[in-house]
Amino acid sequence: MLTMRRLTEAALFAKLERKGFSEDEVRAAVARCKVERYLDDRLFAQLHVESALERRNVGDRRIVAELVRKGVDPDAARAAASAGERPERDRAEAAVQRMLRVEPNRSYASLARALERLGFPTPLIYDVLRDHAAEFGPLSEEGPGSV
Repeated sequence: MLTMRRLTEAALFAKLERKGFSEDEVRAAVARCKVERYLDDRLFAQLHVESALERRNVGDRRIVAELVRKGVDPDAARAAASAGERPERDRAEAAVQRMLRVEPNRSYASLARALERLGFPTPLIYDVLRDHAAEFGPLSEEGPGSV
């Protein structure tokens, strides 16, 4: 299983259980894989962060959620996400620029919701959108997507 792709401890545990191995056998196999360094959740998290940040502009919160969903310990996931090479603000800026390039008339509220779905924290979203305020015009009380 580990020759096909890198797995977390939790993922290997679940796969072996689904194949019908007893819990003791699974625990022994996972422990052996850890000792022989076939499994390393911290390395898995680091590689996932590098890969994710190369492909897309997402916030640390989204990366942490993905890693936890894959079975990485939340503390290790947070450490890996915060150690990424590109600062979160740069990723948020790039995401806004891309959204405005694709849809120049996108509203402030629509941009804010999109950034939130990408996992950026609210204070950062406000800062980045404030910097781009001239690009999406005045805020209005009317219409879909307005604040």
